[in-house]
Amino acid sequence: MLVKLKSFYRTFFPARQLLIRQNGEVKHLVLAPWVQLTTLLVILTAIVWLSISTLQIISQADKITSIEQTQLTKQQEWQKQHYQQQAVYEKQLEQLAVLEQKQALLQSMIESLPESMNKPALPTDAEPLLLPVQEHAEEFHAPLEDEQQPKQVKRLESISERLARLDAAYNNSFVVLDEQIKLRHQEIVAMLEGAGLDSSLANGSVLEGTDTAQGGPLDLFDESKIPLEFLAIADKLLALNNLENLLSELPQTLPAADYYISSSYGLRKDPMNGRRAFHKGVDLAGWHKTEIFAPADGTVLRAGRNGGYGNFIELQHKNGFVTRFGHLNKIKVKKGQTVTKDDVIGLMGSTGRSTSTHLHYEVLVNGKHVNPVKITKALSRVR
Repeated sequence: MLVKLKSFYRTFFPARQLLIRQNGEVKHLVLAPWVQLTTLLVILTAIVWLSISTLQIISQADKITSIEQTQLTKQQEWQKQHYQQQAVYEKQLEQLAVLEQKQALLQSMIESLPESMNKPALPTDAEPLLLPVQEHAEEFHAPLEDEQQPKQVKRLESISERLARLDAAYNNSFVVLDEQIKLRHQEIVAMLEGAGLDSSLANGSVLEGTDTAQGGPLDLFDESKIPLEFLAIADKLLALNNLENLLSELPQTLPAADYYISSSYGLRKDPMNGRRAFHKGVDLAGWHKTEIFAPADGTVLRAGRNGGYGNFIELQHKNGFVTRFGHLNKIKVKKGQTVTKDDVIGLMGSTGRSTSTHLHYEVLVNGKHVNPVKITKALSRVR
């Protein structure tokens, strides 16, 4: 083996002369074999070192490029998540605004229900409405660590689920309220019709126009955020309240405290001549000079003598109601005077076409006589 190496060495690295001509002179430079070998090894070493260095530089450049690409990808993913979370957050804010208006309308409607109706409660989790979203709103504007992102997404999903449950609860509350309002309205209309009153009386009560004293600061709902069907339910409640107000303005009681009915409304034998006749009112018998009260707020249309009625009073009430009082012993009001419910307007007597002390009491609706006792009983049931 050593012999072969020596042979190889001598064959490829023999002593060589290097001729150098300078200024007309030729110089001989002998290159020994070891010098040639050393030079070759130095060149090869340099080439290998340069190759390794170049590969390392290329490798480092690839790693840097890969890291930069990874960072860019993460940045793009974060921006995508950021936009998605921001969109969810803005959607939740819109849902919150809608829920706040629904809550305000529902609470206002519940507080406005007439006393004759049971007031349902608001959804139980309505109070701390979307506080988590408001508290963590800043988190949507800063990059999140990898371990934080699932928590953020989970929190958003949790809030969205809660909003959906709350919205469903509000919608159900409106549906329940709508049913209660319908039933109450139908009950009142049925009672009014059962009392012999025209159904147009109930329909007329829903008109919005009014000449009563009203006012106060303007506090509107944002109707653009409330579904039309819920606004329609609110209008139904307004109509029901108008109808309830109508009931409160009707002659709900008979106008004496101590009495018995001596002659009912309708067909009877006339007490004077025994012939069949139609009795347009009801006779309330009692002690002489028993106090007679106004059955509802109103204005005195007539007060004085009136033929067979004797001493007579006629009151004008709201919604086309008129009440008449005959055979009074004494009149305590004057024409044009305003009276309120339960004001004493006269004393029971037996003036005019009368057989004994009693009050002849009539009720007219838009000029048509109705049974006073029937109205009183119907109103007492519906209240």
